[in-house]
Amino acid sequence: MPEGYKKTQIGIVPKEWNQDKFANLFSPTIEFTDDTKMYPLHSLTIEKGVIPKSERYEREYLIQKTEDTYKVVREDQFVYNPMNLRFGAVARYKAESPISVSGYYDVFSCKDKHIAFMEFFLKSNRLINFYNRMATGSLIEKQRVHFSQFLDFELPLPSINECEKIAEILLTWDKGIELRERLIEEKRRQKKYLLQKLLTGEKRIPGFRDKWRKVRLGEVCKKVFGGGTPSRNSSHYYQGNIPWVTVKDLDGAKKKYDSLEHISEEAVRKSASKIIPKGNLIVSTRMGLGRGFINMVDMAINQDMKGLILDDQLVFPEFLYYCFIESGRNLERLGNGSTVKGIDLQTLLKVIIHLPTLPEQIAIAEILSVADREIELLENKFVQIQRQKEALMQLLLTGIVRVNVQEVFQCPTILYATNARRVRTER
Repeated sequence: MPEGYKKTQIGIVPKEWNQDKFANLFSPTIEFTDDTKMYPLHSLTIEKGVIPKSERYEREYLIQKTEDTYKVVREDQFVYNPMNLRFGAVARYKAESPISVSGYYDVFSCKDKHIAFMEFFLKSNRLINFYNRMATGSLIEKQRVHFSQFLDFELPLPSINECEKIAEILLTWDKGIELRERLIEEKRRQKKYLLQKLLTGEKRIPGFRDKWRKVRLGEVCKKVFGGGTPSRNSSHYYQGNIPWVTVKDLDGAKKKYDSLEHISEEAVRKSASKIIPKGNLIVSTRMGLGRGFINMVDMAINQDMKGLILDDQLVFPEFLYYCFIESGRNLERLGNGSTVKGIDLQTLLKVIIHLPTLPEQIAIAEILSVADREIELLENKFVQIQRQKEALMQLLLTGIVRVNVQEVFQCPTILYATNARRVRTER
């Protein structure tokens, strides 16, 4: 045991952190409504906290009403899902306008000086592990932490001053993360504008004056191949080294060098799957309309995909990729099917694209590729900062790193405490 630390039910913490019962810090707030115009309906998500219901995919059981009413949530109150607390389903609502949530959720208030700290502490790894140990229920998938149990928790907490400083540090990181998120969104809007203007000829690149042609997609393809699925009963078919593409591989990447599954040459011969030579366009015609990529190696495809073998005298692959992505919404509208939308080959080949000369296609693709690279770099940095913040949060919330409430210094993008003392702990 490190000097100055003690063992508790949530792990090793500083000796001066005192036990406090959650019932002393939190109080339930029960205010019902059936007016979702005055109190717009929201959902609680593990990833983003409390968000408008329109932003959440349909999961009706999450919005079941209790006696035809929803629960009102006001600024700085917390929302809690008993069923999913063990996954981190608890969040602070920060907006000024009150909202409503499912009557199934619990809503509670927190003592003022603990609000910001609890926003992080209640979702920390240690607390999530603790919730999992405390959850009750005979079936794992139905285990939950009832709010009455939650209020009975008695856990070690830092002093008020340390709580406030930890929250200040983490909120500063959050502001930096939010700024980067806004920058990424702005770059995405700029790219969308470029797509709309450059791919229609509305905005021309200096030095290019040749007239554009309207052509059908089929006119720039030498051949189009469909695919198939080798028999799953023959497991050896799936032990080869040929990438075999399905909609599961459509992750937004422009170029792909591999796939999730692989098949053998025998599997290709004995099924409807086809190998698409590298440097062409593989697109989805079912379940992912308007999505595709350029295959950088030879790849086989299943029946939900089509391989467009391009005429390189007429079209540049990256230019056509961007055209296809931009026409995604139109393809969705052209799709048919009540549950899973699909588009037939003839409809796909009739899709109209605006075609400039090859040199202008290459120039346009380069501009859009630069925009993609900028976004990718920002996204990678964003992920790094999120991980750094997550690591710092765990160190602060476990007491491995202690804060001095007096001094701060600049880190690469945000502020955090200087006189932080890190100790070695037994793991």
